[in-house]
Amino acid sequence: MESPPGASPPATVLTPRPLVLHLAIGVLVVGILLASATWAGGGDQRALLTVAILVVTVALPAWAIWWARGRTILVRPDRVVVRRGEREVRTFAFDDLTEVRPGVDGSAGGATPELWNKSVTLLGRTTAGRRRGLKVTAQTVESIDPLLLALAPVVARRPELLPHAVHRALFEEYVRDLRSGRGRQRG
Repeated sequence: MESPPGASPPATVLTPRPLVLHLAIGVLVVGILLASATWAGGGDQRALLTVAILVVTVALPAWAIWWARGRTILVRPDRVVVRRGEREVRTFAFDDLTEVRPGVDGSAGGATPELWNKSVTLLGRTTAGRRRGLKVTAQTVESIDPLLLALAPVVARRPELLPHAVHRALFEEYVRDLRSGRGRQRG
């Protein structure tokens, strides 16, 4: 099936991890129960304690649920688009990138291919010259592998995006493993 002329190439959607949503929902339910028990318990400070519990265990998880469910990251061959609902919030064209940074996880060690399966930070400049960035982590999305596969040709064409030779070699090894089917994200 061919795309109509002028249509953008298909995008890969990085979906939010359900664990983040489930944890936030669990804390939200516990918070509501705690707040009602605190209010029913009475006492001099019950209003203050109830408000504090509601803010920490209800408002923050509700915000986390809203943030995780409404945010979508689309990976296209030439750019990454962050959307909130139907509105595009940020667009990172790969041609505007100035640096790509791996997320360093101390438990895995600094010089392992697993360096690339935890998080990746894209840094770039706007047309006005302002610096901006986007960090995509394995804790917030199911897999960052589609993003790494989309970045592979860009990094091959512009090796200065990865200033450290070790990071470049590990990136190439990780992408090669992904393409051969041996690489799997462990996040």
